[in-house]
Amino acid sequence: MAGVGLSSVGVGAAFGSGAFTTVEADRSVELGVKNDADARIGFEKNENGAGQIIETTSEGSSASVVKFAQDDLNEQAKTSFLKALTVTNNGTGSSAPDVDLYVEDGDLLGGEWDSDDGDESEDDILDFREHDGSSIVGTDNSITLNAGADGDDRGDSVNVDVVVDLRNGGDKTALEGIEKVTFVAEAVDN
Repeated sequence: MAGVGLSSVGVGAAFGSGAFTTVEADRSVELGVKNDADARIGFEKNENGAGQIIETTSEGSSASVVKFAQDDLNEQAKTSFLKALTVTNNGTGSSAPDVDLYVEDGDLLGGEWDSDDGDESEDDILDFREHDGSSIVGTDNSITLNAGADGDDRGDSVNVDVVVDLRNGGDKTALEGIEKVTFVAEAVDN
């Protein structure tokens, strides 16, 4: 019996020291979605720009989603849709972070001929640009959108140009390689 008591003290001392490997704890979680315009990072078609290529859909949920749609592009041409999309940091107050915004790079994204996207045989044909500025494709091309100062002010917005460049042999089949575009907003450490 004394042996069992001593082993209990030894086990208690090991766990009492603060050394542990894992902890599992259940907590309640409340998550919700908002439409793209009102979410933490807002995406809206720009009615004052080339927003006609942007559709808002509700695919199986109450939240609307922004979708790029254009099916009558000229082959062997560069087509620019200026101010097609507006992206806004809807965060407000001191706890809302500023964010770095960029479009995740892919084989056909970026706007660089024979770029460093890993596939030298295909040129980038779809680019997203800060209006009248540089590409925002890839982490190195991110732009910062500051949060609003208080609950009444939205944060920074940026108008995004969508550029489709089919001049280097691009046609309908080249566009079929692009199924989705991922916008990334990463909180900035202040």
